[in-house]
Amino acid sequence: MKTLLWKTKQRAPGRLSLAQLKGEESMKIGSTIVLAVIALSIAASCAVAQSIDTPTSPAVSTSAVPAFSTQPPGADAGFFYDQLLPYGQWFWLEPYGWVWTPNNVDVGWRPYTDGSWAYTDCGWTWVSDAPWGWAPYHYGRWFFHEHRGWCWVPDRVWGPGWVSWHFGDAWCGWAPLPPLVAWETTVNWDVLIPPFAWCFVGREDFLRPHLHKHIVVAARNVTLLRETRNVTKFEIRDRRIINNSLGVDQIERFTGKSVPRMKLTDVNSPSVARRASGGELRVFRPAPTPGAVAIMPRTTSRPVVRPSPATPLDELRRNEAERARVEAAQRAQRENLERWHQRELQQPPRGLSAGELQQRHEAEHRAFNEQLDRERQVFEHRAQPQQNPPAPPPMYGRRNNR
Repeated sequence: MKTLLWKTKQRAPGRLSLAQLKGEESMKIGSTIVLAVIALSIAASCAVAQSIDTPTSPAVSTSAVPAFSTQPPGADAGFFYDQLLPYGQWFWLEPYGWVWTPNNVDVGWRPYTDGSWAYTDCGWTWVSDAPWGWAPYHYGRWFFHEHRGWCWVPDRVWGPGWVSWHFGDAWCGWAPLPPLVAWETTVNWDVLIPPFAWCFVGREDFLRPHLHKHIVVAARNVTLLRETRNVTKFEIRDRRIINNSLGVDQIERFTGKSVPRMKLTDVNSPSVARRASGGELRVFRPAPTPGAVAIMPRTTSRPVVRPSPATPLDELRRNEAERARVEAAQRAQRENLERWHQRELQQPPRGLSAGELQQRHEAEHRAFNEQLDRERQVFEHRAQPQQNPPAPPPMYGRRNNR
């Protein structure tokens, strides 16, 4: 079992000091020019080498350092800022600007896991179990940050669920679409989405509620992506985004169950959304406009209580308890993976040789160890003392509901 120990890797930038570029006053002008040309060549080489080492897909993972900014959120973030603040943290991150990450989620948490799928007049629609799910699952996109975990980039376009789809004979999977890529473009989503982002369930589990209980361990994604195909397809119909990735008849054959057809009904508050009644699915989907912020109706819910500052001893105890909980969850996932491997060894999949099955299991073990590394980095970042964010900056179009 890997321990949750992690050391930050730092790279020293390769730069030439100004002193190296200075010659003696008596040096000839021609020699100075030669030294300058050599220095510029070295600096250019360092820049090229550094650009090669830099990840080219920030939507998949980024090591950029989050920062608190005094720049007011624009129309996208400003619309959601107040409503999501009780449930998570906002911070500034290039190249996205203001992004949000939820509180009280596990280090191995992924978007589109706490909820279920319903078939509506907009196609397969995500029904979240979270009180904040009306916004981050239907507007904007998600990306993974190596220290913060999964983060949400706001947008103004509502969709039934901004995910890519994989489908096969025995498995169905979905993963959040990355930011900075238009959904209507023809792209290879499997190149842009990392394997660990996918959520796969078997045919018997797709229509179940609380899907997080049935999603297979993420290490198996490297295998399931090869056993399924990408079927992502969105279209615009009657000025609405329609998810046509999976037909309802296709899912009925896949699961062997009848799928209820539901109609989306708009409500004016997220507190009454997610409730199905009489073939209707109630959704809160306001239309954000530039320079405007949603004015939410008054609710009788209790205000969010901020915990008092913890002493170093209390903080240490809390971190150790969280560490034990994380390691217990990782052991359970490892045991789950090993049980699956044992079943495959006893009854090998059709068409696979013993050598090919061994290679598959080794690839899944590598993926699991990489998952532990990601979770360890997120955990260690959370365990570090965090600076208190400044008061929310003034926002364009912000109004008080009083």
